[in-house]
Amino acid sequence: MAGRGWRDGPLRMEHRVSQPKGYSEALAFFGLVACGISVRLYFRDVPNFAPVAALALFAGYFFASRTVALAVPLTIMMVSDTVLGYYHLPLMLTVYTMLALPVAARGLMRRLFRFQDGRWSSNLLSAGGLLGCGIISSVLFFLVTNFASWMVMGIYDKSWAGLLHCYAQGLPFFRYTLAGDLGFGLSLFVGYAVMRSVMVASRRQLAGDVAR
Repeated sequence: MAGRGWRDGPLRMEHRVSQPKGYSEALAFFGLVACGISVRLYFRDVPNFAPVAALALFAGYFFASRTVALAVPLTIMMVSDTVLGYYHLPLMLTVYTMLALPVAARGLMRRLFRFQDGRWSSNLLSAGGLLGCGIISSVLFFLVTNFASWMVMGIYDKSWAGLLHCYAQGLPFFRYTLAGDLGFGLSLFVGYAVMRSVMVASRRQLAGDVAR
């Protein structure tokens, strides 16, 4: 499925009828990137509260190409960091990697969040999968980025005590990471679900009017 470019659309096997054209996915790409940059800059004073991981999860679900999906969070980070400022390269690369990692959940999200015959799959199952992916993404980001900070920044002692101290110092920021991943993730997927449902209902109504 990766490498098929813009034209395959999201969940092409489940709902070919409403498959978006290439320009629609291109528009979605630039829209998601612009939204991510704007929101990240707007909330710059709230530590670790950003939509990037949630956008990566949604991009993995939506775009047929993994390359395009990965480009969404990475482009957001690179462009917004030109304003916010770059920092220690190994740590920055670790942050970028962890924010792009939710794209890997594309297969799971496509199984849980399906649109078929004009209806969505189980709401509880979809919500549970989304919340689970958001929580796992936040936890992994916290564990890996703080470990990288302990390793490369030279702030903490290179001992178990120093590592635990590093994690303890990062705990106050974890709640913002979790709030951002869950809040923005729910907003994206719920908004998309509503939009798809409205589009299908409108097309059916139009088809009925034409038939009459």
